Amino acid sequence: MRTLLTLLIYSNSWVALCLSMLVLGLGTYFRLAELPLFFFWSFCSTVSAYQLHRLFRLKQLAYTVRSNRRLLWMQKTYTLQIIWFGINFLCCVLLTMYLPFSKESLLLLLVNCMVVGLYALPLPFIGNGIRNLPFMKNILISLSWTIIVLLPLASENHQIPWILPIIIAVSVFAQIIPFDARDVAHDLKSMFTIPQLVGLSASKYIGFGIFAFALTLQFVYLNFHWLYFPILVIAAFGHFFPFKVGYQLRLEFMWELPLGLMGLWFLMV
Repeated sequence: MRTLLTLLIYSNSWVALCLSMLVLGLGTYFRLAELPLFFFWSFCSTVSAYQLHRLFRLKQLAYTVRSNRRLLWMQKTYTLQIIWFGINFLCCVLLTMYLPFSKESLLLLLVNCMVVGLYALPLPFIGNGIRNLPFMKNILISLSWTIIVLLPLASENHQIPWILPIIIAVSVFAQIIPFDARDVAHDLKSMFTIPQLVGLSASKYIGFGIFAFALTLQFVYLNFHWLYFPILVIAAFGHFFPFKVGYQLRLEFMWELPLGLMGLWFLMV
C-alpha cells in the first residue's frame, strides 16, 4: 500500500487526478460535450507541468537537500520520471490538437503555458525562477489551476459565473499553504510564503480559514450538500495535523483530497 501511495503522490499523479476531478465536476455540471477529452487533457498537462518543475528542482537540489524523501525517491527513479513526463507530455500535445478551441480558450491556454514556463523553468537572472520572487509561487499555481479548470467552459463558449474563478483560486491558494509549511526550511526567504511571514502555527489557521471561505462560497453557489462537512473535516486534518516525515505521504494525500472532493460536489449536484 505504501509503495502504491508513494508512486501515486511522488509521480504527481495524485495532484493531477484531483485537478482533473475539478474539471470533471464542473464539466458535468455545465454538461460539456467534450468532457472525456478535457478530463484526460487536464490530467496529462498537469502531470507534465509538475514533472517538468520537479525534474529541474531535482537537478538544483541533488547535492543540497538529502533529507527530502520525494527528492531521494526521484533520484532513485530518475529514468522512470523522465519516461512518465515524456508519456504525459506526448499525450498532452496529441489531445491538445483535438480540443475545440475558441478565441477565449486559446488565449487561456497560451497564458497557462506562459505561467507554467515561468514557474517550472529556471531563470538565473532572477534567482533560478520567477517562483522565487515574493508571493509568486502561490499566485502562479493558483492561476494555473484556475485556467485549466475554466478552459473547458471557455472552449464551449459557456458563460463563466464570476464566483467560480474565486472559488478555485482561493481554495488552491489555501491548500498550497501546508506545502509551504513543509518546505519552509528549504524555500528562499525572499519567497515570502505564508509560513515564512506569520510562522508555522499561525499559517495553519490562516490556510484553513481561507479554504473554509472558498468552500462556503461553493456552498452559496451550489446550495448545501452533505459533502460540505466531510471536505471541511479533511481540510482541517490536513492543515492542523503536525507535519512528521513518517506521515508525509498520508499528509500530502490529505492536502490535495479536498480539491478533488470539491469537484465531486459539482459532479453530484
